[in-house]
Amino acid sequence: MNNPKRPVNIHQAYHAHVYFEQETLHQAIRLCEQASKRFALKIGRVNQKPVGPHPKWSCQISFNDKDFDALIPWLDANRQQLTVLVHAVTGDDLRDHTEYVYWLGESIALDLSCFQDPA
Repeated sequence: MNNPKRPVNIHQAYHAHVYFEQETLHQAIRLCEQASKRFALKIGRVNQKPVGPHPKWSCQISFNDKDFDALIPWLDANRQQLTVLVHAVTGDDLRDHTEYVYWLGESIALDLSCFQDPA
């Protein structure tokens, strides 16, 4: 079992990616909709396939440093068994998905190949 580092509010903008599978699709949608309403946040599309570096189905929640301290504990308390990737949005996608990444739940290996320069 991985022991991921806890999220720390040190950047201005963030994404939270709620990971799910067919069996937990409705639970993930409910969680994202509740976060949107409770914190007035923008929710991305519900991806029922791996997208970008995300190896599982996911839904993105966009938020900033002002929302961080209320949203992160709420997500952790309400995610049940869902895994949530939290990362900074700095403009450097590779660093955002490696150095500035945090997990609520079990960490999952990301597919970083989409950030590599094509040779």
